[in-house]
Amino acid sequence: MHSQEDRALRQLWGLEAPTVRGPKPRWTLDQVTAAAVALADDAGLDGVSLARVAERLDVTTTALYRYVDSKTALVELMVDAAVGDPPQLTDEDWRQRCRAWTDHLADRYAAHPWLSDVRPERMPCQPRVYAWIDALVGALDAGPVADPLRLALLLDSLVRSYMALARNLNDSPPPAWLGEALATRFPRLTRAGDQDAADARSELDFAVDAVLRGVA
Repeated sequence: MHSQEDRALRQLWGLEAPTVRGPKPRWTLDQVTAAAVALADDAGLDGVSLARVAERLDVTTTALYRYVDSKTALVELMVDAAVGDPPQLTDEDWRQRCRAWTDHLADRYAAHPWLSDVRPERMPCQPRVYAWIDALVGALDAGPVADPLRLALLLDSLVRSYMALARNLNDSPPPAWLGEALATRFPRLTRAGDQDAADARSELDFAVDAVLRGVA
């Protein structure tokens, strides 16, 4: 027997058909997940609960247990829906394929900032998470990169790290006095970079370019 969490994930993989016992469900698993994603987009991950998702769908919390039995299970489904399908990587240059991949993944994090708040506690179990890695590995497989999988995992971790930084800076900007204090105590750092122009997305671009130069 599979747990409700396991059954929901198996449905994502096409390994198990939706439960048909009892009355016909009012909503599909995809619709429940979409409602949870919309709630997280509005209120953040902490604002998501089975009760609030049930309220959005105009059902009882008990009825929602037909689909998922915990917030942990629901978040796994939400991540799969939020990252979506990977892009088609058609650029001739392998570096441009890497940049396009990281740009598209960063866009998904920008569209759903709560993704940065998801803390993995085990290997991912969502098919679309693997589809993103597979897409880049496939785009690099016939090129000069010696280990496409490791490069894909490294770029994935860069996107996660810098988009989490972007989320944190947006939610908790530095105090107004810090710029002047930095200029006074650490003038070399101030001269080295324009503090006003720097942002997490441009820093991500720099990090990706640095990695690709190293790989080349």
